[in-house]
Amino acid sequence: MHSVEEALELIGKHATPLPTYECDAVDALGSAMTHDLISEQDSPAFDKSMMDGYAVIAADLDDGPANLEVVDEIAAGVTTVEVIRPGTCARIMTGAPMPPGADAVALVENTQIDSENVHRVMITETVSPGKNVLKRGGLLKEGQVVLAAGSVIRPIEVGILSDMSKGRVTVHRSPSISIISTGDELVSAHEEPAPGQIRNSNGPMLEAMASEAGATVNQLGIVRDKRQDLADAISQGLESDILILSGGVSSGVLDLVPSELAANGVEQIFHKVCIKPGKPLWFGKRVSGDKTTLVFGLPGNPVSSLVCFHLFVRSALNQLKGRAEAPLYVPGFLLTRDFVNHGDRPVYFPAMACRKEGAGATISPLDWKGSADLATLAKANALASFAPNTKYEAGQFISAIMI
Repeated sequence: MHSVEEALELIGKHATPLPTYECDAVDALGSAMTHDLISEQDSPAFDKSMMDGYAVIAADLDDGPANLEVVDEIAAGVTTVEVIRPGTCARIMTGAPMPPGADAVALVENTQIDSENVHRVMITETVSPGKNVLKRGGLLKEGQVVLAAGSVIRPIEVGILSDMSKGRVTVHRSPSISIISTGDELVSAHEEPAPGQIRNSNGPMLEAMASEAGATVNQLGIVRDKRQDLADAISQGLESDILILSGGVSSGVLDLVPSELAANGVEQIFHKVCIKPGKPLWFGKRVSGDKTTLVFGLPGNPVSSLVCFHLFVRSALNQLKGRAEAPLYVPGFLLTRDFVNHGDRPVYFPAMACRKEGAGATISPLDWKGSADLATLAKANALASFAPNTKYEAGQFISAIMI
């Protein structure tokens, strides 16, 4: 039985980035940069005013208020060749290029137009060289890496790419995921369960998580515990980049998933992970020509499925999308109550994490009743990580996975 870290390492060896294509940056939200974005010039490309006011020579104001001649007016997007000399200044707008000779900007609210001559202005503040001026290259230097390969494209990255890359970007194709929910006991969410039956919550939950993670989802629905039905569904699901099967991966008589996957040419990489919940996790892959499909057999209990998705499936998705590796755990949560893990497996326990002003981040394990308890899970925003055979006291710092 593998540890969580060993399982993640094995998944990483088989999850290679998908082919790339070029698209508009706005269509690449959630995808990852395939190459570094390099600044082709200094930014800004010129010294520019950061405020509305007057471009001045700072030394003209060393002795206090000064009455200066206004020799130019410069708006954003306009360049000027008028040189600012001692005793002169230029009216300037925010974002406009600084005129030659000027080295500072006096704020408009600290000035007063001469009532007898509109071409003169009284400046009442003292400024130092560089005041209210953004120097050329003050934001970026030519050749500087702006966005590193693997960076996830968010709205701010779309803005940067629009500014610096003509709004185009090369990204990895979004992964496709097929989802199968197995079990004779399952009925759809729209049906009334008969005695001994339950509604299928795993399928829709996994579909939502996969969509949220940026995958294209093919929901194959409920498949009964019959070999031919399962074989047909698996064959269809293997057309995707990832196939997820929920249930049927333990050791019961009707746990048919591993054998049917093998019959469809899927190679088992590992079966079972030292984790609670989620121990029965199955992982394998099928290679057919140039097509590789990663296959995850998740436990049937809803919380087990959720934990395994967050820990393992999401990791594979990120690697298929070429995302830079992000830390799995968020450290530094202060435990609000005692907790004892009597078991011999690490536990990922539903919890509520919060950050209070002046008090740092805290985490409170919920009153969770086990792998089938979705109602309590709905109150959680984190999975608190507890080592096996360990007693924790309130006030200790622990790590968690945000969900």
